[in-house]
Amino acid sequence: MQRTEKKKIIEKYAVHAKDTGSPQVQVAVLTEKINKLQDHLVGHPKDNHSRKGLLEMVGKRRRHLNYLRLHSKEEYEELLNNLKLKNPKKAATRKTVKRKIVKKTATKTTKKPATKKAPAKKPAAKKPAAKKPAAKKAVKK
Repeated sequence: MQRTEKKKIIEKYAVHAKDTGSPQVQVAVLTEKINKLQDHLVGHPKDNHSRKGLLEMVGKRRRHLNYLRLHSKEEYEELLNNLKLKNPKKAATRKTVKRKIVKKTATKTTKKPATKKAPAKKPAAKKPAAKKPAAKKAVKK
């Protein structure tokens, strides 16, 4: 990212005249870097070092957004709209609601009516040992 691009972003999201470190500015700068790095990784899918840097930046941006969400909800919502980012909390709640509904319907349809259990089989009785054929007696002549 060029200096001029970064200065424009800082001027747009700055809270006051000499602001460079507020969460809004940091999230905006990180978002711009992330977008550029994503474009790079489309053309270079095996660049794992850049991929690791991308994941670190995404985590850092997430931490800044969490801070902003906890301390000033209105600025958080405004920043998400300006940067066209998704709200992770709303997306998570939608998914969990759908999962719960699916689980409930699945358990209702798969439930079988109660039936009597079949009596347990008795163990087979031991068979008597097979008789050995009697030896032929020698016949006297």
